[in-house]
Amino acid sequence: MYRLHYIAIIVLFLSVSLHAGDKKKQQQLSVKPDQTADLQPARMVTAKEKCENWALAAGLETLFQREGVFLNQNFWVTRLSHAEVCHQDLPDLDSVAEAVNQDAVLPDGRHVRLELGLVTGAPTNIDAVIAGIRQQKLSLLLWRGHAYYLTGVTYDEHAAANGYRMFVIKELRLSETYAQQPAVVFQNGRDNVAEISGLLTVSVIPQ
Repeated sequence: MYRLHYIAIIVLFLSVSLHAGDKKKQQQLSVKPDQTADLQPARMVTAKEKCENWALAAGLETLFQREGVFLNQNFWVTRLSHAEVCHQDLPDLDSVAEAVNQDAVLPDGRHVRLELGLVTGAPTNIDAVIAGIRQQKLSLLLWRGHAYYLTGVTYDEHAAANGYRMFVIKELRLSETYAQQPAVVFQNGRDNVAEISGLLTVSVIPQ
C-alpha cells in the first residue's frame, strides 16, 4: 500500500515537456536539484470572517485585484453563498465556477468577461505551475478544505541532451487566506496529495 501511495505521489507531481524516444534516453538524464520559483512579496487580502467561504472570497478578491478588477470579498462571498453568511465547508467547484464566470461592467466603464481557471485535484502540468509563478501569476491551492495562496515551489529538474525534460515537485509554499496565520508548506512525500482538491486561477477578458 505504501509503495502504491508513493508511486501515486510521484505521478501526480511529475510533468514531462517532451516525450523521450526510448527508455535508454530516459536514463541519460541530468538532474538540477532544488530549483525554486517564488512570487515577489505583495499584499494579499485575508478573510474578514474565519469561515471557509470567506477565505475563498478573500482569495478571489486578491486574484482579481492583480488583474485590475476590484471586487471585494463581500461581493464574492455573496456570489458564492447567496448572502454574507459563514460556512465552514468550501463550496463545490462547479458552484465556484458558476459564481465567477460572468460578464461584468466595471466602475470605470469597461465591459469584461470574468473567468475561472480550474484544475481539479493536484496539478499534474507542473511546468505550467512553475511558469505561472515565474510570471508572477497568483493562484489558489485548495488543500484540506481550505484556500491558500500558492506563492512558491521547489522542484527537481531532470533534462536530457535531446530536449526531454521532467519536473518533480518537492514542496509548495503557501500563504494563508486567514488573518494572522503563518505560511505553510506542502511537502511531497510527507503530505497527502489526495488532500489537494484543486488549483484556481482567474482571467479578465475585454469584451
